Amino acid sequence: MLQMRPERFSLLALFLTLITQSNLNSTEPTGAPLTEPHELQDIHTTWKNLANEAVVYPLDMRDFPVRLGTPRQLFLDNYLIARSDRVAREVHRPRRFEGNPIVRPTPHDPSIQKKENRVVGKFVLRFEESPRFRMWYWSYPSWHPWRDDHLIRFGTGYAVSDDGKTWRKPNLDLFHFEGSNLRNIVLPYGLLHGLFYESQESDPEKRFKALVNIETRRHGQRGQPAIPGGYYLHTSPDGIHWRGDLTHPVVPTSDEHGYVFPFRAIGDTTRFWWDPLRHKYIGDVKFVLPGTLRCRGIMESDDLIHWSRPTPTFMGRRGDDQIYGHRGFVYQGVYVGMRWVFVPERSKHHSSYVELDCSRDGRTWTRVGAGQPFMGFNEKRDTWDAGKIRPMAMFEENGEVWIYYYGKPTDAEMENPDFPEARTMGNCMGLATLPRDRFVSINGADPPGVLLTRPLNFKGATLHVNAEVAQGGSLSVAMLDRDGNPIENRTHDTCEPLSGNQLDARVTWKGAPSLKRLENSAARVQFRLRDAKLYSFWFSEH
Repeated sequence: MLQMRPERFSLLALFLTLITQSNLNSTEPTGAPLTEPHELQDIHTTWKNLANEAVVYPLDMRDFPVRLGTPRQLFLDNYLIARSDRVAREVHRPRRFEGNPIVRPTPHDPSIQKKENRVVGKFVLRFEESPRFRMWYWSYPSWHPWRDDHLIRFGTGYAVSDDGKTWRKPNLDLFHFEGSNLRNIVLPYGLLHGLFYESQESDPEKRFKALVNIETRRHGQRGQPAIPGGYYLHTSPDGIHWRGDLTHPVVPTSDEHGYVFPFRAIGDTTRFWWDPLRHKYIGDVKFVLPGTLRCRGIMESDDLIHWSRPTPTFMGRRGDDQIYGHRGFVYQGVYVGMRWVFVPERSKHHSSYVELDCSRDGRTWTRVGAGQPFMGFNEKRDTWDAGKIRPMAMFEENGEVWIYYYGKPTDAEMENPDFPEARTMGNCMGLATLPRDRFVSINGADPPGVLLTRPLNFKGATLHVNAEVAQGGSLSVAMLDRDGNPIENRTHDTCEPLSGNQLDARVTWKGAPSLKRLENSAARVQFRLRDAKLYSFWFSEH
């Protein structure tokens, strides 16, 4: 039998007594855990449905009135629609400019080993004075010396144009890279992922602002950055001569822990843009969920330094498709978005096409057209932009919508024997255009389709439509009161028929030349379409 000395027994008893008393006196704090539990698979399902309009807007608002301003009204979503019958929404693809690519890599001197092999457009800005169009783009991809034994990546090139189609690279001669003949470099490191021109800035040295994504490393030591990876604030008086504080990034990107959730950093295709409607800086954020699933979120700032917490916006809708990038543009009072849909199985080089989305508040985004491509793949694989299309700027110009984008041949194009040029082409810039407002249409066939709006409080005397009516087809319009009753002299029977392809057609009725008395009356508009496409409508005084 084990014998224990009395003094040891006393010490053990005291120890057990203290533990017992501690457990008896121990209490847990009242309340719930700081973080609610979640399952990663639940997050996948939730995020896939975030941009489904029927999911995020569950209230049927067909009888709620809408106040209309002066912008033209598009049918990107169902916001204005009360009822519809036998109609469908069609996404329309812009036409590639016949002079594409508009900016190519600079031809290199055979005696120089390295060449410019990238024209990855980041931003195009439009100005009143010459040069009217100015482009900043990623033009130098290699690591190069910087600060003692440090290396830094990339270089930003600069190009200008007066018509937006014919571009030149000015000989600025500001920075030289060994082995390169580039003379239009305005920033010898980093990638511009946010660019802003602010004419009202009180300090003329800061009229241009940029957020620059920077990657560094020590010479011969991959994976060991010389400074933290991230987006650093830079300023310039002219968009050419830049200064930046590289002490701390305003938004970090480096993430030594890999792809985890919750995220510990944001990704390298984040885009920063200015929202002129809400007067906010927007960060369109790249996230990567475990499994290397790329998706998007959004955050806001008043000063480019202090940012709100990002909230999710998009995840791939089908199979393994991922959202590699996204950018929103303000158009006629709404937000038009373009998503880069990455299709992994298509090629090794991040093949991506473009789908449309939209927002009414700049925060909540919904998909447009149930997955119909806006800028799709070229299945013949015989053009430089057949497998990689990424838009980065959009303007209304000369009655058209202009979209600047960049792309490059992927391995799928390089293996096409009928397209030998693909093997020598790098990233290039292109331009695509479509008639104003014609992102999507509401289509009716035969028998006719009908579309009825919610009650509209508008101002103006004349209703206009942007429409396309096929030969033998018809488009007529009726005005109804809030309860859906026909308004005298403004019926389909009294509507003057609309025909042809018209960007601006005035709707008139026999015996009722003006809509002035219907202002702010919550009247509804009913469109009847037979072999016709309706793109937009609006009210004006004339």
